[in-house]
Amino acid sequence: MTESEQYCLLMLLRKVKRDQSNLHIKFKSGGQMVVLGKEGLFRQDGCNLKSLVQATPANTVVRKIAKKSPVIDGVKKRGRELRELQWMLAYEMSGGKLLFDAKDTHVFKIDRWPNFTRLPHSDSCLRMAAFLGKRATSVALVSKILEIPIEQVRRFYVASREAGYTVALNEKAEVTEVGAKWINRALISSLLMKLKRVPSDVA
Repeated sequence: MTESEQYCLLMLLRKVKRDQSNLHIKFKSGGQMVVLGKEGLFRQDGCNLKSLVQATPANTVVRKIAKKSPVIDGVKKRGRELRELQWMLAYEMSGGKLLFDAKDTHVFKIDRWPNFTRLPHSDSCLRMAAFLGKRATSVALVSKILEIPIEQVRRFYVASREAGYTVALNEKAEVTEVGAKWINRALISSLLMKLKRVPSDVA
């Protein structure tokens, strides 16, 4: 299976946002979804994360939705942020490996805090988000500074990048190394107490 087939839904969601189009997507599993590119919203029925990850061009039917369709109003009123779906898919598909053109040398920064109460995540995601909200750092260096396995950093980078939570910098940018003690452990502990893990199914 080629990369474009394996990650077809992620690539389709990218295109929807770029083209600001509206799509109705039906899956072989019986689930369906409406995606509004301009508004950055989606609404699903009968979908679960496993079936979405396994979606390929062969088991997926995609149709454009007319701008005046009444379905659109329903999604605008009750839809979820599309970036949440992109995070969930990318986080699951990555599983610790880099996707597409992502590299360990990429330098990035978080410019918007993900809503972890609605997203699958590890405790390390909170530490990385707090750290990367303050300074731009490469994937490899985040792993070294925070003493987090590189696979977890890659997974976080892939998900946050796909969902649009990051600002990418020049890959060759020089990054000043800082000590792991930079982490505000009291802040992280407080956040951990407030956040709950979410189930893998798409709500």
